[in-house]
Amino acid sequence: MKTTKHLFLTLIACVAVFLTACSDDDNPNQNGTVPDKVVEAFNSQYPDASNVSWEIKGDYAVASFTVGEVRSISNGAGKAWYRMSDARWSMSDFDIPYSQLPQAVKTSFEESEYGQSPWRRDDDVDVITRYGYDETIYVIDVEKNENGTETEVELYYTADGILVNTVVDAEKDNDFSGLLPPDSSPGSIIEWVNQNFPGARIVEIDDEDGGVEVDFVYDGLKHEALFSAAQQWIYTKVEYGRRNMNLIEQVVIDALRTSEYYTTDAAIDDIDRYETVASGIFYCFELETRFDDDVEVYISASGEILSGRPSLGDNGGAAVNNDITAFIADRYPGAVIVEKDNDDGYIEVEIRHDGIIKEVIFNGRNEWICTKWEIPRAQLPEDVINAIVNAGYSINQIDDDEVDVIETADGLTYEVEIEDRGDDDIKLVITGGEVVRVIRD
Repeated sequence: MKTTKHLFLTLIACVAVFLTACSDDDNPNQNGTVPDKVVEAFNSQYPDASNVSWEIKGDYAVASFTVGEVRSISNGAGKAWYRMSDARWSMSDFDIPYSQLPQAVKTSFEESEYGQSPWRRDDDVDVITRYGYDETIYVIDVEKNENGTETEVELYYTADGILVNTVVDAEKDNDFSGLLPPDSSPGSIIEWVNQNFPGARIVEIDDEDGGVEVDFVYDGLKHEALFSAAQQWIYTKVEYGRRNMNLIEQVVIDALRTSEYYTTDAAIDDIDRYETVASGIFYCFELETRFDDDVEVYISASGEILSGRPSLGDNGGAAVNNDITAFIADRYPGAVIVEKDNDDGYIEVEIRHDGIIKEVIFNGRNEWICTKWEIPRAQLPEDVINAIVNAGYSINQIDDDEVDVIETADGLTYEVEIEDRGDDDIKLVITGGEVVRVIRD
């Protein structure tokens, strides 16, 4: 499966309903909306709090406040969350200056692409703690403006500098409600993680439509384990990078370097190791190609280059947000969700629709961005063929393996690779029966 580079996973923000706000110099709960037991729990946890105000968000009462020199976020983007049913503290979010970050976080960020131009970071960082999780999460906001397009990204780090999540174009004034702990933790899944990865640090448990996804850190690497709705293990994915290639079997590296898509190790974008019930162990290498696309190369643990991604099982990728599931069902009736992945902050959902594997891409607000799939050149519509001929090329010059269809709200775009008569190949980008862009190798 091919993916376009710079497609960025996301958290889901709850809709805030602002009901009350007042100073703690008076009565912070003057209209009685927040249960007294919640106010008592807050006062016990933060006895020195001042400038307290309350609001209700779904099943939670949320306090904004100030403690000493540490300022809680005051614009509705965080604060301290308490479950109204039993007054259990669930999450707190404080603002600190970038300079106060743990050194490991600053080093990891500054050595990443996001620490370099054209990216710009905010001076403030969110520090998030949650009930039932020992892991503190640090969120750095970065943005860039290229060719008039503004892109905002949230980067989620553990205290030891491991990047555990990347979210592009998240909800404005993100309140991080997507990080709230579940009402009840799946004990059998936690037990499975502890047995198979002793000492692992669980970062998030995400109970979505079709399954349960658990993100955790083990041996300095981010892991993701997927379970069925019945809490049966399906697969575990480990995120490697070029720095960790020494951890990969040499037979796998040797096989990679024989791939037609391989150029140099520097062209490796991402490396994922899968251990699955359905297909055993295999690796996925994302490689940059000459047209600035990424191509995925799958290699078995024994060093065999595979024709595509092995099966992850019948339920292999179905842990998908309900809003995304509903969108896919509406736009692509009868589609089967095959896999969900996060790539540079975007959510990529692979589906099987009308016998075709398609990749449906969403941003951090769960908004549909585009859908991509491949077709043979024999299926190109007449207006696209005419555009190719009018540009001075023949049908026989079309690379049969390189015809991509990209669907957006504005319609269909075709990307066709042409085997040029010279040394260079080109890609024609065709929209509305016209060549709108020519990309040369």
